[in-house]
Amino acid sequence: MKTILFLLAILGFIHSIPIQKPTDGHLAGVFDENFPEENPGLFEGDIELEPGENIYDRNAILNKDKLWPNGVLPYIISSTYSSGQQAVLKNAMKTIEEKTKVNGKTCIQFKPHTNQHQYIKFVDGTGCHTPAGMRSGATPVTLARYCIQTGTVMHEINHALGMMHEQSRPDRDDYVTIVESNIQKGQEINFMKFKQLDELGQSYDYGSLMHYPAHAYAIDKSKPTIIPKQKGVIIGQRTHLSPIDIKEIQILYGCIPRPH
Repeated sequence: MKTILFLLAILGFIHSIPIQKPTDGHLAGVFDENFPEENPGLFEGDIELEPGENIYDRNAILNKDKLWPNGVLPYIISSTYSSGQQAVLKNAMKTIEEKTKVNGKTCIQFKPHTNQHQYIKFVDGTGCHTPAGMRSGATPVTLARYCIQTGTVMHEINHALGMMHEQSRPDRDDYVTIVESNIQKGQEINFMKFKQLDELGQSYDYGSLMHYPAHAYAIDKSKPTIIPKQKGVIIGQRTHLSPIDIKEIQILYGCIPRPH
């Protein structure tokens, strides 16, 4: 999402959206491991909500208790991952650290967990999914073995940092067309827009690591559910942080000034 995306302060009253959380590796509905970010029962497919939590009621950018103090994320990696898989997780964290530095100074830092109360924990499970922002205690970053690719891991870590999906921005209809007729029944909620949101002064980013792919939740996977209005752009990449992704993280964590 732009990164930015996060988070949302909505004017007026919005009813809480019931979101089912995974239990013992089982997710409600039909799960296809070929589309590991499309987890049935989770908000927008890969975001875990706490019981009764309505993500539309808060703005993670303004809600500082959802941000990691000083941009430091203690972490634990489950021993169920192989040494090679652990290396990919560490490379994803290192990439975020390096790419978000400002004039050589660290903005986001990952440290092995010692005795910190709040930390992220990489755990094996079904699909790829993570809560939005810091939680009390462990913030689980759930990554099945087939999710262990640097870009996918960074996408989920960005959720833990507080980032949301790009196409959830209030202005997204100026940039993409949502093909509602091709969205799987019951998954329409995953294409809702936030009514109000702090976009950190950044423009819509087709190239964001946080953008849905063109065929997300498609009934017919040969046809898109999201069509960019700008010709020639590709959406839904899971290989790298875009320049705007990087800038949004830096702004969110106070490492560079917010644009006026």
